[in-house]
Amino acid sequence: MRQSFTVTAAASSTLLLTIAQLRAAAGLQPTDNTRDPGLTELGKRISADIMTACQVASDGVHPPTLLSETISEVHWLRRSDDMILLGRRFVSSISTLTEAGTAVLTVDYSLDKEAGILERLREAAPSRWSPGQVSVTYIAGFTPENLPGDLVGAAMDLARLRLSADSVDPLEKATTITIPDVETRRVERWVGAVPGSASGPLPEDIMARLTRFMTTVVA
Repeated sequence: MRQSFTVTAAASSTLLLTIAQLRAAAGLQPTDNTRDPGLTELGKRISADIMTACQVASDGVHPPTLLSETISEVHWLRRSDDMILLGRRFVSSISTLTEAGTAVLTVDYSLDKEAGILERLREAAPSRWSPGQVSVTYIAGFTPENLPGDLVGAAMDLARLRLSADSVDPLEKATTITIPDVETRRVERWVGAVPGSASGPLPEDIMARLTRFMTTVVA
């Protein structure tokens, strides 16, 4: 079990999309900065919603992110275990790793970087972590320059959906307008759930595209 999770060097920004990408999603010219404040707030909401959907771990102080951060964790193992599941995935490096206060050398563990899984090795053979405390400090996440295209694409599509939704009344079912001499306007609205609306935190197609980035939560 993980006893503590601390972000010791937070990302300078948690935005998945640059302002240029947000302008493009809004159909603006690259140099048009007239809507930058609102687009920046939209970008923050989109990033936060994606982190919630992917269940990215947070220390309760810094907002969760898939961007590169330094993490410190302490795991208390009640019994020997064959693997340790780190709080964050996409690990680029491990700076310190100790088992019961003793440093574990690089040759004595195996790391699945994408999954964030640590396995113990002894004499180059698979082994088990001993009961007790395992402490690890590592860097996980993507640099802004190396964000995966599928993650950026999902964020861009979500931005377009949000921008489109801002200009549409989601409860409007149908509108009838008659203009001979005098305009007649009739608006029908949905009562209850809107057909086709997403039941989850994000639309189903975007959730499906984010599967690779979702954290496995162990009870």
